[in-house]
Amino acid sequence: MDLEAGAGASVSVADQAAIGVLTRTFPVELVDRVIDQYWRREQRTRALPARLVFYFTLVLCLFPHESYRSAMKILMSVFGRGGRGYRVPTTGSIGAARHRLGSGPMETAARAVMTPRARPDTRGAWYQDWLLTAVDGTTFTVPDTEDNEREFGRPGSGRGEGKTAYPQIQAACLIELGTHAVFDARMDAYAAAETMLIEEMFGSLRPGMLVLADRHIYSFHRWIKAMDTGADLLWRVTANLILRPMEMLADGSYIAEVIPPKKSGRTSFRLRVIEYRLPWSGELYRLVTTIMDPARAPAQDLAVLYHERWDIEGFLKQIKSVQLNGEKIFRSKSPDGVRQEFWAHLAVHYATMCVQVDAADHAKLDPDRISHKNTVRVIRSRVWKPESFPPHAK
Repeated sequence: MDLEAGAGASVSVADQAAIGVLTRTFPVELVDRVIDQYWRREQRTRALPARLVFYFTLVLCLFPHESYRSAMKILMSVFGRGGRGYRVPTTGSIGAARHRLGSGPMETAARAVMTPRARPDTRGAWYQDWLLTAVDGTTFTVPDTEDNEREFGRPGSGRGEGKTAYPQIQAACLIELGTHAVFDARMDAYAAAETMLIEEMFGSLRPGMLVLADRHIYSFHRWIKAMDTGADLLWRVTANLILRPMEMLADGSYIAEVIPPKKSGRTSFRLRVIEYRLPWSGELYRLVTTIMDPARAPAQDLAVLYHERWDIEGFLKQIKSVQLNGEKIFRSKSPDGVRQEFWAHLAVHYATMCVQVDAADHAKLDPDRISHKNTVRVIRSRVWKPESFPPHAK
């Protein structure tokens, strides 16, 4: 669905939702509070104050093809700093201002805002009373600088010197499937284990969530740790995992016992197993869940539901294909700049998602029916309106 269509002739949902999208999602009061928390408030008047630089970093993620100076020129005019005779700062000055701001304020502001967005009536966000969520990891490519390579490393290659062209970072995200709202994330060097980053996010799981995960996530230790949060789990596991059937259930699933290695000191535990093959490929899927009662969640429902996990792949693709440049590479040439940019991309995606969810609620649609690409296009066309940003307080 096009965000500008279907809202009725009298009201444009895009016009209502897009104005002030960044400051509505990340209010000036929050940004100022975070800046003060990190002692980034200027002691003297600067051409590039911290608040301006915070929003500028978000704008860079909305406009990946714009140069620093091009994006800053428009943004400064919106903030009332682009009068006649006012010179746009150099690229070096803008880069130095981003360095002064650092990654901490961006991460802190993002974490303060990014929470699940689904309401009880949000379509596609729920299975019965469970909020559908998923975890997964990915890599992002960053500029080829000595600092980035030293900090993050790069994948190996079978050609030439055995290294790929660019360093990369490892990232993991936890999202709400119905809205694509990211509500926790981690990033580290390329060599960091994706499963380690995912495990670090278990603190954000809550009772009432149903967490979907791909087959590389499971270990008995990780399963128990996630289960202890009170959330329910629906994870795919490998076909060679030893699961001892203890009880066959009416819907074709079964209760199995898992016996951890003796050296782990863990006692055995039970879970429910659903097995099926995809008719078009014959591939075996083996799912395990904490929902033991088939009357609450029949095997067929869970088999269909598991494939909603692909929405997290779509979420990651939206960032890489829409918010990054044509080469899908971050801009930042320093490690702290990479971290700042990572959180800025998540923040911009979250702000965009808020527009989509509001539009879907207005039109009584599943948020998946609202095009992310079109939403970004609409925001790009309206974000420069003066009323989209409050005047900068000197």
